[in-house]
Amino acid sequence: MKIILTAFLHFRKYAWQKDGEYQIFYARLPDDDTLSYVCEQEVEIEVLDDYDPRAQQIAALEGKKLEVMAHYQKTVNDINERISKLQALEYTA
Repeated sequence: MKIILTAFLHFRKYAWQKDGEYQIFYARLPDDDTLSYVCEQEVEIEVLDDYDPRAQQIAALEGKKLEVMAHYQKTVNDINERISKLQALEYTA
């Protein structure tokens, strides 16, 4: 399947670079001291007819799930450590 997209060509050059580079974006970005708009061009791209993004989406969600679970476990460990430290203190009232 062929799809047609509009590509927005920009030229970017940072002060520390000898030469800049051309970059394609999905939209026209505002010009600034490092980026200047060059032109707009329609491009035709061949995409597999049976392309299905679900496998990639599932993999991304699995990765996000692992990240969230790791953050959760770290938070639980931090809380348990604080509880242990409080329990180790001698209480005199």
